[in-house]
Amino acid sequence: MRLVLLFIVAVITAVNLNAYSYAAAGKEPTIDSKEAILKAVNANDFKSAQAVFIKYEKNYQYLSDEFNSKLYGGLKSAIDNKDKKNVVKWLNTSIAAEIQRRLDGGLKNIKQFNIAKVMLAKANKFFKILSPSLEKTTNEKLSEAIKNCVQFIGNPGLFGVGAKPAKPEEYKINQEIAVKILKSI
Repeated sequence: MRLVLLFIVAVITAVNLNAYSYAAAGKEPTIDSKEAILKAVNANDFKSAQAVFIKYEKNYQYLSDEFNSKLYGGLKSAIDNKDKKNVVKWLNTSIAAEIQRRLDGGLKNIKQFNIAKVMLAKANKFFKILSPSLEKTTNEKLSEAIKNCVQFIGNPGLFGVGAKPAKPEEYKINQEIAVKILKSI
């Protein structure tokens, strides 16, 4: 009995450490660059904004290649043209692309609950950054779609107790709703 208890404690500890290390991984370049570019643009320092853009250029190129083909060029052009309104628009678009990225990661990892859960927690983190710039109805629809995705990754329960199976098809439906909203931003 004692050996079984030690085994259970070891398994729980290993699972918790694994989940924590993945969740705590590094900073978010899109958030860091958005804050730095906005700070520079609000100070009418477009030279600094360009320097920040160049520093994070690979990140914006990746998001543009994978989630919104106009992002990189749109943000670069807005900074080059000293167009504050469009800089803000494209920075919000970069946050929307990050939400798409995390929702995509949630679906790809739907059979690995801890990873899918972290992906959706990060999607929600980015949603909270984007939320103040959205219309009320758009905000509510996007929030609901993300919450539904969280529900549909299921839950392994504790030693199977309270387990809920993942529902990939329902997840995909809500992911598509969210992506449609995000692409309209």
